[in-house]
Amino acid sequence: MSEQTRRDVLRLATASTAAGALTIGSAVSAQSNDGGWEQAKSPTGKALNDAVDTAAGPFAAGVDGNVVARRDDGWQKVVAYGPQARSRRLTGIDATDDGKAVWFVGGSGVIGEYNVETKTLTNYSAPKGKTSTWEDCAVRGTAGENERLYFVNGSGELLVGVRQDSGAMKYEDVIKPGGGSTIPGIDFHSRKAGHVCSTSQFVAESTDGGSTWEQIGIDFAGGAFFDIASRGPKDVNVAAGSGIIYRYDGFRWTPHVVDDQRRAVRAVDRDGAAGLAAGDGGTLFERQSAGQWRQYQPIVTSKLRGVSTGTSYDVAVGDGGTIVERPVGGTDAETGGGNTTENDTNSTTNATALSMDAPTAEPLSVENYVEGTWIDDRQR
Repeated sequence: MSEQTRRDVLRLATASTAAGALTIGSAVSAQSNDGGWEQAKSPTGKALNDAVDTAAGPFAAGVDGNVVARRDDGWQKVVAYGPQARSRRLTGIDATDDGKAVWFVGGSGVIGEYNVETKTLTNYSAPKGKTSTWEDCAVRGTAGENERLYFVNGSGELLVGVRQDSGAMKYEDVIKPGGGSTIPGIDFHSRKAGHVCSTSQFVAESTDGGSTWEQIGIDFAGGAFFDIASRGPKDVNVAAGSGIIYRYDGFRWTPHVVDDQRRAVRAVDRDGAAGLAAGDGGTLFERQSAGQWRQYQPIVTSKLRGVSTGTSYDVAVGDGGTIVERPVGGTDAETGGGNTTENDTNSTTNATALSMDAPTAEPLSVENYVEGTWIDDRQR
């Protein structure tokens, strides 16, 4: 978005939702470190692979087709077994610009949509007969009106879907932005402009809605890439192995070692100047400036695979159903707190306690099941 970040839009959506059934409250009592991070009670013991913010708070998706959501009294399971009821592993999740729907993808071509207002789960799995594992997805547009969807898989393929007036999704020709290597991360900063990263140290940019791609790096990188955050043509971050977050300024790539122990950084999320990253050993990082990330003392040892900046909570999720969260506003990202040491790209914080109370929100659940429709360019 050119004028507003997704967080700005979701604040407005959350405020309007607060008058209805999807009220957002404050955090429950818990222990946290001095960054405000705390381990939440998880509704699943299976891995959670990705997270996103919505108008109803944070959502996460993972193994066995589980989709979970943060409510006032804690986390709950919203979708069990996935959109096909076959327990396919979910690998990626993203939300519409208004935060009123989440799209999630995973094994055997699984694609699902959950509308947080109508509580409708729609199955869009295996478009064009594609049954490879979708690794990640990106969504732009308004829920149920004009979504433009981007799906990438383990074969390095990109499928673009566009919402039609009829409600059906129209797919475009499948292409391979990276020549066939697995694409673990995709992110679009506007409706038709965004970036992908591949497992072969390949980063590419599209400005025409995914029809064409230009490679922009990273020639000197030697480790694996896991995730990408696209804020603009001159503002991109890539989460990588060896404790590195790469930064692109439109001209060059700069590697920032954010973890002195060189553990893999597996997830990164940006919203305006704000940014979070997470990885192996429960590591959590917060963006301070273009070239500076603060590292928080881990409060879990689990591998964290997904992270999301939020309007009500920032969250990170990972193996064993691990969820780490903090209420937004509970820490000052610019000035920090407690005992903190910093250098250009790395800092450490120690743990303190934080206690809060919260009311209970109405549970989310699936009340309607729908089979979605895909059409091609020849169908009207």
